[in-house]
Amino acid sequence: MKRMRKTISVWVLAALLILLPGCWDEVNLQDVSYVSAIGIDYQDGQMILYGQMLNFASIAKSESPASIPAETWLGRGKGKSTLLALYDLMRGGYSSINLEHLKTVIIHERATGKIDDVLDALNRQRASRYTSLIFGTTSPIEDIFTTENFFNQSHLYSVMYAPKPHEDQYTFIEPLQMQLAVQTIKEPCELTLLPVINSSQTYWKKGKKPISTQLISGLFVFKDYKYLGYFAEKSVIGLRWLNEDFHKVYLEANADGHTGTVSIKDAKYGVDIDTAGEEPRFRLNVSLTGSLIELDGEMTAGQIESSIEETVRGQIQSLYEIGIKKGVDFLELEHRLYRYHNRFWHSHIKDKDWVPDPKFLAEIDVKFQLSDSGKYDLQAAHNLPD
Repeated sequence: MKRMRKTISVWVLAALLILLPGCWDEVNLQDVSYVSAIGIDYQDGQMILYGQMLNFASIAKSESPASIPAETWLGRGKGKSTLLALYDLMRGGYSSINLEHLKTVIIHERATGKIDDVLDALNRQRASRYTSLIFGTTSPIEDIFTTENFFNQSHLYSVMYAPKPHEDQYTFIEPLQMQLAVQTIKEPCELTLLPVINSSQTYWKKGKKPISTQLISGLFVFKDYKYLGYFAEKSVIGLRWLNEDFHKVYLEANADGHTGTVSIKDAKYGVDIDTAGEEPRFRLNVSLTGSLIELDGEMTAGQIESSIEETVRGQIQSLYEIGIKKGVDFLELEHRLYRYHNRFWHSHIKDKDWVPDPKFLAEIDVKFQLSDSGKYDLQAAHNLPD
């Protein structure tokens, strides 16, 4: 009896082992080409899709700098739609093209009119991720994908893959993930601000030879899937004071022929809205904190604070005026009405082509507090001439 039970147990275990899944779906790395970034262009009625692949060996961490440059591979496919262009790219691959490690999407200005098709296609791909970063560009996409890196590091250590270190030391516009782009482009009255990344040979050389690096040079603006234009960084620099992920900005303070450099480390803003009349009135409040890091001559804390306040106020006013000229609501005042004063928006704004107007912005109130002067002794206010 015991022998029979033991025999049955052995057969049951053998049957269970047969039913257990094995490694039938195992994929070898050498059989898969992982695309880490794609670029999308549009020319002559065709979507053109570029794929960038990185060498895994160059990505692995090492205790010493790489002795040879990190290599990249660039592919190109085209078709009537984004997915057909991707399919065409797959045709020329030696192995299976995989998007599971897609980290960055770059859209050329020529393809901005196809933003709906691009976002829809990418999000229909099971393998693509909502957390992928998305940028615009006015440079040839090949130039972006073949920029050089410092110390022969992997391309993963670049602005298009890892923008945060750059943003931490130079605040302009925060990086945009695909999930936020999809969310804002569908939201009524809201702008989608797409950072524009271009190649530049202005800043760095290797020896005496200029090298091409990546640079955030401006932004593309969308509203309700409509492309509103490209704006260079200098023309909309006031946006950095409205950046909720603000990190650091250096500004020059001036008074009586003397100058100082201030590091602004904190910036917060809010908008007060008055809807008592037929037309809304807005008041923008900006609060800044920073420290003095350079001083040439003698200045008081009050002079420094006033100079910084005037500069920031001027940058925001210039941003608003650019918006009036181009029909772009950079301060997103209409969206604030839609979000927080919806009844007023329905009664006075809905179904109208609402654009900024000089009379809507009643005041830009900027308050800057100098938290410390470092090693510098500031001149007392009462010693200043009248």
